[in-house]
Amino acid sequence: MKTKITTKQLLSLNTLLNNLKEFSDKGYGRINKLEILKYNPNQESIYVKYEEVYQESGNIKVDYPIASIDMLGEITFIEKDFKDIFQRSAFFSECVKIDIENPNDYEKID
Repeated sequence: MKTKITTKQLLSLNTLLNNLKEFSDKGYGRINKLEILKYNPNQESIYVKYEEVYQESGNIKVDYPIASIDMLGEITFIEKDFKDIFQRSAFFSECVKIDIENPNDYEKID
């Protein structure tokens, strides 16, 4: 079954991906392990998780943001919503990757 994605979600997703590309292109840091996901129990939102590596005060920092994009295109970062690594792992165990480059992998709705 194809993932249903609204036009507003696609626009917000493209904005987020462009911002991440600009972050890397301008040398602020690197974006690694980027994945676009759907969470089976809640198929109204799509999720973007990635690793963000950058320098701060001469030290290398690594963050693991998770963006939730709802059907209206609103982006919320939810990585702090998990109590612990076990809750976070349980969430990802029910996620499925979406290949946004492959139009056969999702269905655009409005």
